[in-house]
Amino acid sequence: MATGKSTGSAESKPHELRSIGWWASALVGILIGSTLAWLRTQRNFFFLGAAILAVVIIVLGVRTILRRARHPEMMEARTSWAYNIWALVLIVLAGPVQLVYVPDDISELTIKSIILSVGFCLGIHEVDRAMVKGATSAKKA
Repeated sequence: MATGKSTGSAESKPHELRSIGWWASALVGILIGSTLAWLRTQRNFFFLGAAILAVVIIVLGVRTILRRARHPEMMEARTSWAYNIWALVLIVLAGPVQLVYVPDDISELTIKSIILSVGFCLGIHEVDRAMVKGATSAKKA
């Protein structure tokens, strides 16, 4: 079966620049959203929450460095208005929302955790999609 012809599969294009998948953004969003919600309200969760956030930040940082090493065009990506809006959403979710709304009981904590998780999931996916779109348009130009 080895004819030497390219079949057009993913193996023939190992360095194709793609945005983060929904499953990965959902995993990271749920991890960050629930951790931030519980970290602010539960004193016993402080060290575990800090460790979870540290691991997520280190893993995302290393993955970003490796991704940019494989795709130098990402260094020249233009930021769009969509990128700026979603980045602002992530900043608001990580900062002011934590200070303004402190839940009192478990139902409020659950609601805050769900809202933060969904917000981070969408925000991470859309920021990465806008960055990849800016990098591919910079590559074509």
